[in-house]
Formats: sequence, structure tokens, C-alpha cells
Amino acid sequence: MSRRTCCIDANILFDFVAGDIFDLLFLLPFDFHTSDIVANEISRSYSERQLAQLGLEILALDDSEVLEIFTLKQEHIGLSVEDVSVYFLSRKHGTMILSNDGPLRKLADASRIEYHGTLWLLEKMIQGEILRPQEAASALRFMLNNKRWLPRPECETLIKKWESHE
Repeated sequence: MSRRTCCIDANILFDFVAGDIFDLLFLLPFDFHTSDIVANEISRSYSERQLAQLGLEILALDDSEVLEIFTLKQEHIGLSVEDVSVYFLSRKHGTMILSNDGPLRKLADASRIEYHGTLWLLEKMIQGEILRPQEAASALRFMLNNKRWLPRPECETLIKKWESHE
């Protein structure tokens, strides 16, 4: 698989921390980047140095970019500043967005930006033989047990499918 660049939101990072497979996320054939605003959000779990060592490029926003993000935030009230920073960087660099956030995904869709979430990434990890299906099921159970906001019916369907995989 060729490498694709994506801008990743904090909720995806937190899902993979909760699933106890955070470091495995970066084995996918993607060039991951995010804003310094999002990196700050996960800084209690991982330092910027640790994130960079794993393969997450943290893009520092300059003053004019921060101003543009706050202007966009006023236009999109349902989004957090972090979400808008992901949208901004994705639009600026022409990358896909990785997020589970509904309003951000709606904005990406309206802007014709490709987006995917945690469940898609887990499927990619199975396809890339980074995780066995049973390991993905276990990680997804950990995520759900750690109160991650994922679509439970879809998760249960995937868990059953992956657990029955030989």
C-alpha cells in the first residue's frame, strides 16, 4: 500500500489509547499529522516528543492561521477549536480527515474532503495484518468499556464478525 497523508483528530487518538493499541496505529501506511492544538489535548497521555517518535507530525499554527481558525469556528458553532484546526489543516494540505466527530465529518462531507473514523482504521489494521481480527475485537471492547463514543450497534456487529474469524 502507498502512504497517504491524513490529519487526525484527538478523539481517534484517545480511542486508540483506550483500546491499548495506540502505538500500533502508527504502523498503518499513513503519514499522520495534526495541529499543535490537538497535540496539546492529548499531552496528558503523550508528550509532543513521544508523539513525534511514534510518527505523528505536529504542525504548529502561526498567528494568521489561528485567526483563520477562530473565524471558521464562528461560522461552525458546533465544532471545537481543535476540530476546526483539523479541518483547516486538511483543507490546506489536501489530506483526508480521521475523526469520529459528527459535526466535523458533516463539514468534511460538505467540503468534499474524505474522512474516516476508528472503525475504518481498525479494519485497515486487520487488512494490513497489523492486528488479527480477534485483537481488533478486544481493542474495540476496551474502547467501549472506556466510554469512548462509538456507534455501539456497529461496534457489536464488528466484534462478533472479528471474534468468529478463524
